[in-house]
Amino acid sequence: MKYPELADLAAQQRFLVTRTQVLELGIDEKSIEHEIAVGRWIHLHAGVYQVDRRPLGWKSRLLAGVLAGGPDALASHRAALIVWSLDGISSAPLEMTMPYGNLATPDGVIVHRTRRSLHGDLVDGIPVTTVERTLLDASALLPSKIIGKALDSAIRKNLTTTDAVHDELVAKGGRGVRGTKRLRWVLRERLHDTATGSGAEFELLYHMQMAFLPRPELQYPLFADGRRVPDFYWPDLGKAVEVDGIDAH
Repeated sequence: MKYPELADLAAQQRFLVTRTQVLELGIDEKSIEHEIAVGRWIHLHAGVYQVDRRPLGWKSRLLAGVLAGGPDALASHRAALIVWSLDGISSAPLEMTMPYGNLATPDGVIVHRTRRSLHGDLVDGIPVTTVERTLLDASALLPSKIIGKALDSAIRKNLTTTDAVHDELVAKGGRGVRGTKRLRWVLRERLHDTATGSGAEFELLYHMQMAFLPRPELQYPLFADGRRVPDFYWPDLGKAVEVDGIDAH
């Protein structure tokens, strides 16, 4: 890279930088225009540049949109489910939340604007809404089964707890906030503190609950050595079910 002072920053941001960051490193406007003119940099959005020529993947395009949204913008909603690697969906549109203001909407990105304070995390180099906020936002757009599966996987991965999601609902899920009713239903219908072992297991558990079948124990050790732990176990019936879903392989 021609500007070594920019190399470390660019590497941390999927080789994407903002105009503000470039200027703060002492690289002037004329140099920016020159790099774009000779084809070394690509102007992706207002104030956002790609400083190499490699093809942009989905996460890189998402980060470019978030950077264009300013320092308070975050990947959110369905895109945030993908960033957090939660179960339920395998693809999503580029989607972000940013405060109301004068910044233009990045091309090709679904933008949600808010007057509320945004709190996020950095995951895989992408500023993203917290897991709890992600579940609330996604509840406005996705069916209950998908939200339940995402919540279950977040608990399985120790990313959140039902108490933390409930606290988010109390703090941010007031009247008029889309998704509140659906997420509250998902929490209410969650009968187990223990997470299932996979997305396939949650899928089966969901359908058993909808069919009003007896409630099973999850991941129940049958013997003291702990070597036999079926996915579902009904002590009163002496029955167990083991699920071999594709995500187990």
